[in-house]
Amino acid sequence: MMNLIANIVMTVSALFCMVVFLGGDITKHREMGHSNAKYSQWLRKSGELLSPKRLLLLVVFLGNLTTMAQESWIVIMILATALLILGIVQLKGRQWKLMERDKRTDRMLSIVLWLVMLVGIFTIRGAYVHTNALFASHIMTMWALMFLLVTPFLTMLAAWMLKLGRGVNGPEQQTPQD
Repeated sequence: MMNLIANIVMTVSALFCMVVFLGGDITKHREMGHSNAKYSQWLRKSGELLSPKRLLLLVVFLGNLTTMAQESWIVIMILATALLILGIVQLKGRQWKLMERDKRTDRMLSIVLWLVMLVGIFTIRGAYVHTNALFASHIMTMWALMFLLVTPFLTMLAAWMLKLGRGVNGPEQQTPQD
């Protein structure tokens, strides 16, 4: 029972951290003029993918993969606490501004969150049907952590999907600037 609660806490921590990191990634993408090419070039030049924060996320992900984390709720809670601290530090840090919202950033965030939610629902449902709630919660935690690791790429995927949708639906209406 404690493992189930610990996995739920870990999943919520990972989702909180993912939203914080995603907000920073979408803000930076917006600063790059919503250009995937400029954003990916910035990712390579800035070393953001190998920053200490992202490496800590990788350590949490790998730590959660271990047998020790699957059988010890204390280890899972320690990893969840590390994620919460990292999310709070990232949220309060000066490196990222709070996400400046416009219609495009709202749509990008919606696309990513819908994608995460759909994959999460199908994953946890499939794992629960074939095994039990504890295994399903652990699988959901792994998916949340994996999405957290790839937020820059989810940002570029959302931008690409918006561009693809614009091509299918026709050009967006230009509104006069005030």
